Amino acid sequence: MEKIVIIGSPGAGKSTFARKLGSIFNIRVIHLDRIFWQPGWKEKPLDTRIDILEKIVREKQWIIEGTYLGSSEPRLNAADTIIFLDIGSVMCLQRIIKRHREYRGCSRRDIPEGCKDKPNLVRILKVLAFPVRGKRTLKQKLPYYESMSKEIIWLHSEKEVESFLARLEPQVNEKEKFSKTRSVAGKRPLATV
Repeated sequence: MEKIVIIGSPGAGKSTFARKLGSIFNIRVIHLDRIFWQPGWKEKPLDTRIDILEKIVREKQWIIEGTYLGSSEPRLNAADTIIFLDIGSVMCLQRIIKRHREYRGCSRRDIPEGCKDKPNLVRILKVLAFPVRGKRTLKQKLPYYESMSKEIIWLHSEKEVESFLARLEPQVNEKEKFSKTRSVAGKRPLATV
């Protein structure tokens, strides 16, 4: 896993999950909300967003979180792993409300500078519509990417998310240990006869 896309409904926990994955793998996390919007929640044009994505996906490693299905092709094509947080609408709405209470009047690192977290009717409607529109679109798109040998991971609950993260940490630690052992072995002087 070196190029990871995380998608899901607003409030599914994409930002938190991405930060945890970034910490585990020591990979840079890109929050699409932060790069697709300007202060005052003024949206950047679609062609600008695609240009930004095309530049980012050329990097060696990244974790990109955010759904934005209309501009998803560059990152989905470049990814080796696509993780869909398929969390229920009620949980997503609860998280949005909780997040608003925590960050009321403050900025967050996953949203653009000069923007504040505000639950509004549009955001609530996006959460409620996601199981119908967004999920249907993903069900149509993801088999194509799976056929390209990309790893597709569907996580359906907070418990599955936590279990997935818990399984990753020992695997990463074992790879690092093996890598260090190989590099130390490679530095040993050759025995002379």
